[in-house]
Amino acid sequence: MTAVLFGFDYVGVQSLKITKGTINPVTEPDSNVGSFLFNSKWAADYKLTGIDMMGSVGADTFWPAGSGLVNYTKYSELTYPAGQTSYFRKAHFPTLPFEYDLPLCEVKSRRISNGRFIGSLVSEVLSGYENRGGNWRTAGREWAGWGKGMTVAYNSTTGSISSGSVVTNYFSQPAGVTNEVFYNNLVVWRLPGDETAVLDGAPVAPVSGQHAIEIDSAGVRIAKPGFDARTATPTQMALDTARHPTKVIGAADVACPAGVSYYDIGVTIPAGAVADVHFYQGSIILYPANPVATPYGAEYWFDGSRIYFNNAFAACRARFIVYAIGTDAPTSGANDVLRQFNDGSQEVFQILRPGAAANPSWADIVIDSRWPCIQILAQGFISVGAGDLTHVVDFNGTGCFPVVKYMTVHGASGATTPSPYVLSYSKLVRQPFTNVIGSYKVGWTYQQGGDSTYCELSASQARFRTFVGNPIRRYYRNFADFQGDVITYQYDPSPLYGIRYFILGIPA
Repeated sequence: MTAVLFGFDYVGVQSLKITKGTINPVTEPDSNVGSFLFNSKWAADYKLTGIDMMGSVGADTFWPAGSGLVNYTKYSELTYPAGQTSYFRKAHFPTLPFEYDLPLCEVKSRRISNGRFIGSLVSEVLSGYENRGGNWRTAGREWAGWGKGMTVAYNSTTGSISSGSVVTNYFSQPAGVTNEVFYNNLVVWRLPGDETAVLDGAPVAPVSGQHAIEIDSAGVRIAKPGFDARTATPTQMALDTARHPTKVIGAADVACPAGVSYYDIGVTIPAGAVADVHFYQGSIILYPANPVATPYGAEYWFDGSRIYFNNAFAACRARFIVYAIGTDAPTSGANDVLRQFNDGSQEVFQILRPGAAANPSWADIVIDSRWPCIQILAQGFISVGAGDLTHVVDFNGTGCFPVVKYMTVHGASGATTPSPYVLSYSKLVRQPFTNVIGSYKVGWTYQQGGDSTYCELSASQARFRTFVGNPIRRYYRNFADFQGDVITYQYDPSPLYGIRYFILGIPA
């Protein structure tokens, strides 16, 4: 059951509010963050810009059609041994604000052999003499990230990208190489990934006479306080059906026992959906993963209305959010903007695009009370120095399941970058990953890698851990080095200097 307000709230502000259960949306204080499924007064809001689902194109391809190396927004070229490298310019995501040259972004690694995602899975990589060097890490280390002032390597020449990313997918490996292969889907959020402030992310005082809510034949538009829905820019809008907003279609915190398990979100999960998944044990979430020197976590995938987990390791819990973009066509009919019905297990409230059919498509649905909207509980930038450091952020998460998302921020690099197709950059943001490194003499000796970061997240506090200056790999080169206990160390060519974080709240 939910309650809805279209109009003036307890402080006289025009707004749309949806509250849980029997909570009164007219009188409920905004500070009770766990009470709201949606609140148009949220200033800093959490929206997707786009998801690029990688797949084999079979030949070098430019987007848009007819473009070339000078003016493409996306270019995919075939690369050795059998795969493709995709180059993205910022213009490929037209709803990304001009001010966000380095957006919040990430890759979702999906195993080609079975279509399962492995992003939060800690994997073991052994190397060096007799495999006596080890890395236990999550996916993402191989992706360069999103850079500014990038010099990139095409097959036959070099080029430049003022703001963008390079993603490589290997669809097979050379003979004798047994590494698994993945599609790396690129996900970009309408948020900054560096020190840049969130556009229109600070509360603005309402202005008398402004129209905060507009409903007409063109759609539903709801402005944030202090802005007029008739003239507001995209970042000044809380909701706009004309932009087919990304849907949060499921979120929960569930047990993830050893073996295969699933959770049914109640609606069919469409093709192209992606998820944020945190695996953890106890009361503290460790994101992006538990930084341990053993494999940990689970692979996950979608089938029908279920998200499945395959956990080959110790039992844990999974906290997840499933996102989908409505890429299907809008329907046509005489359905009202507001729709209420019973889905067989609960009463459902929806906001639809005006003129939708009685059976609306994903593109028609703007708000659905079964799908919790995500709010930003805290956000900011942390400057990071050298050493084993802890950075503490307190927040109000009462009544919410908190989830963290963050980027590591790096300065210029002309040295070897994480991608062989990125030669240099003036600045870079990268998704976080854990990286425990070790070497084996009589037994294993471990330490956190210098590129490893993670967040310890509780109900009201986030503790970010960084290890700048540590090596990112340690190993014995040959038998002589092993005999003499001479360890070779590799260091990050572009150490992080900051963390851009967003603490998100899922209504519990």
